[in-house]
Amino acid sequence: MMPKWHVLYGFLLSYILVYFFNFSVLSGLIIFLASVFIDLDHVLLYCLDTHNLNPKKFWEYSLRRGNHFKSMSKAERDSYKKPHFIFHGIEFFAFCIILSFFFGISVLLLIGFSLHLFLDLFALAYEREHLSVKVSQLWLWQRNKNKKKFGMI
Repeated sequence: MMPKWHVLYGFLLSYILVYFFNFSVLSGLIIFLASVFIDLDHVLLYCLDTHNLNPKKFWEYSLRRGNHFKSMSKAERDSYKKPHFIFHGIEFFAFCIILSFFFGISVLLLIGFSLHLFLDLFALAYEREHLSVKVSQLWLWQRNKNKKKFGMI
């Protein structure tokens, strides 16, 4: 899902929680930021793959790669390994749940992360892609076995 949609829906959820459910503005801001910045794992993966920190090149690369991937047939797409986005999955979510017992702010992060992951899963289902990419990194690791790496574009 494109970042603009995460920004829009993150803002809407935060606004609703602040306006209708008496969340503080700071809590709403934390939820909003968590719903958007969970995607920093995409940037991290790009930096590790390319050794480049240029945000403009990251954006161009991501668009090119996404368009190329979407232009393939489903069978061809399924023959490639899917990327591991470490903040997208039940493993990171469980880690945040454990943190929430010690740090109250983690609950707000979980709300933002939950919205983001829900939107990603909805988009994957709509595009008829396998949900493992955003459900579990261990499951994805299993599914990626014996698949070829999707090369640089």
